[in-house]
Amino acid sequence: MDAAGVRLFAGGLEPASKAKTLRRQANGEVVITDGPYIETKEQKGGFSTVEAADMDEALAWARKAAVACRVPVEVRAIFFRPRNNTNA
Repeated sequence: MDAAGVRLFAGGLEPASKAKTLRRQANGEVVITDGPYIETKEQKGGFSTVEAADMDEALAWARKAAVACRVPVEVRAIFFRPRNNTNA
């Protein structure tokens, strides 16, 4: 994939035990829960990758997404491996 130039990046998610789930409440507040507590029927409708300085910044963006999209949002760090252009 590197040689063909089709891989943008490769990464793996941190374990589910390190996930944080953000859920918008009826009153508009967003509650953050440690762990992967999204219901099975809600999981993985899509994903976004954001660059953040730390988990607090990532959670701030996720809070906005939970409000705007009206769905629970799970946040996990990724193990990032950028494409190695020297092998292409």
